[in-house]
Amino acid sequence: MSEAALLALEEQRRTAMLAGDIAALESLLAPDLRYTHSTGASDTQGSLLAKLAGGQIAYRRLAFRPLAVQCTADAGTVAGEMHAEVLRDGLPRSVAACYLAVWLRRAGAWQLAAFQGTALPPR
Repeated sequence: MSEAALLALEEQRRTAMLAGDIAALESLLAPDLRYTHSTGASDTQGSLLAKLAGGQIAYRRLAFRPLAVQCTADAGTVAGEMHAEVLRDGLPRSVAACYLAVWLRRAGAWQLAAFQGTALPPR
């Protein structure tokens, strides 16, 4: 996979999360996804999609920058910062975190297999 193709997948994920597009996310997120938020809470593919579909998490703004990408034939990582405005259980929350996303190619399809966010210190 090329760096450009991996960045395109990250952009598809960002756009789908902002839109709450569960169908798009279901195809982008691996069934065995381990998604660890900057709060330390973890989700599976199913629990993350349920929270997004149910409105417990709603992204109002979501930006990734700067991004560093590494790729092999069947795996890729994206590291950078995430800045977001999120409604969490109806309450607004600002998120600033560094993150690492791991994408894997399985049976010809690329999916996000792991995500780890770590809160950045206040500036």
